[in-house]
Amino acid sequence: MASQKTSILKIIAELLIVFVGVYGAFELNRFQQNNREIAIKESYFNSFMSELVKLTSDIKNTQNVIDNRISTFESELENGQKPILQPLNLHFLAPMLITRAGFNDDVFTQLNPGLAASLSGGYDNVQIVSQHIADFNAICNRQLISNEPISFYDISGKLKPEFDWYLTGLKRLQNYVGSLSDMINTGAIPATKKLIEDFK
Repeated sequence: MASQKTSILKIIAELLIVFVGVYGAFELNRFQQNNREIAIKESYFNSFMSELVKLTSDIKNTQNVIDNRISTFESELENGQKPILQPLNLHFLAPMLITRAGFNDDVFTQLNPGLAASLSGGYDNVQIVSQHIADFNAICNRQLISNEPISFYDISGKLKPEFDWYLTGLKRLQNYVGSLSDMINTGAIPATKKLIEDFK
């Protein structure tokens, strides 16, 4: 009887050990999987933050080119000069393309729904600015580049109406790029920074 009781206790102890072992292995696997997911997210958002910082630098450089051109052009017109209309060949570098992909709501919805909501419309804003820059470059190339001399001013020294698009286009780009800069600096960067801090 005592031997049967001992045998039952031994079986229960073995089952308990098996259960604890299996449960422990399951929990360890879940812990490791969770750590892998956190590491993937952290790596993604660190990379994204790096691209955002590069993008803000590109935006700042582009803003400076546009601001300087507008300021110089208007100043010369006011002083009775005849500034030459010239292509600026504006563009953003690789981070624009990378960040455009990062702004895709599907990616953020999977990784962090809250951040996706805070960046709603970011992808579209980047697309819009990119397209307006491309359009401005295209019209500059069509109308300002020629093998023949171009007459930008009439006999009274005023800019011809058919070239009004130049300053108007620059000011429109100034607004679009400024809006994108505000969105990145007051929305995307703080939100991403907070998310990265939460991983620590």
